[in-house]
Amino acid sequence: MNKKELRKYMMNYRIKLSPLQVKQYSAEVFENFLNSDLTDYDNYMAYLPIRNETDTHDLINYLLEKGKKVSVPFINENNRLVPVMIDNNTVYEIDPFGIQIPINKTYISPLSLNVIFVPGLAFDKKGNRVGYGKGYYDAFLRELDCITCAWCYNFQIIDDIEDTSFFDVKIKRFL
Repeated sequence: MNKKELRKYMMNYRIKLSPLQVKQYSAEVFENFLNSDLTDYDNYMAYLPIRNETDTHDLINYLLEKGKKVSVPFINENNRLVPVMIDNNTVYEIDPFGIQIPINKTYISPLSLNVIFVPGLAFDKKGNRVGYGKGYYDAFLRELDCITCAWCYNFQIIDDIEDTSFFDVKIKRFL
């Protein structure tokens, strides 16, 4: 399938997941994380889930409990994705896309990130990714050399994405 077809198919598939399925599948991804070598870094970026994305709340809570630095993505006034620090006391508001964003924003340097958990609608086994089509993550990741990891359901990993381009940035790891 091409990106447009994958985007539509995966969005429809994912949105039909029950809350119990989201919880169970997300727990499996979190368990994979706990059994990986990704637990020993200092500075992480994760996303806050929307529209039945793989839940990251257990991951974020775990990292904060372990004293790790955690940030979430925010689209700034220049229409660029930037990391914003969070902690257990962070208060959120909902942006126009339905995404939780911290009300008080403490920006950090993307260069300080060790691991970025990347959302997506589909990933292929070569690390190619289909997101929502705005290119925020590709532009953000292009300049970084940290570990990028797909935080996704197993059904989102496919053999091949047909129409990748020079501008697409590959994900380095899967859980």
